[in-house]
Amino acid sequence: MSTPHHVRTAGQVPAIPGAVRAGSLVVTSGVVAPTALARLTDPGMAAVPVAQQVTEALETLLSTLAEAGASPADVIKVEAFLRDAKDLAVWDAEFVKVWPRPGPARTTVVLGLAAPTLAIELQATAVVGDDRPR
Repeated sequence: MSTPHHVRTAGQVPAIPGAVRAGSLVVTSGVVAPTALARLTDPGMAAVPVAQQVTEALETLLSTLAEAGASPADVIKVEAFLRDAKDLAVWDAEFVKVWPRPGPARTTVVLGLAAPTLAIELQATAVVGDDRPR
């Protein structure tokens, strides 16, 4: 197996790689909306609406995958962690814009997130190159 390649993701926690690529496998860490993360250090900043967080987190996920050499078509699984079940419709609407049904395997879990400013965290697994799903 090849040496893992670590990708850093702007706007995320610097100590955690945004993704790791080992051969044809790409696995991301959890990514969040950069503005919601920035709000942790600036409590005076206005709350970031859920729809904006979903869009930003998805854009961050896709850019992280791209930096690791993966496209949306290479993604085989997406996991979403939501703070509130009422946000599922917002997340689902954005998901199907990128991955029309049937799309990749997916899991959505409602739970408490690491910071109170966060409404969503996303992670994905992709396979690139000749091993890519068709």
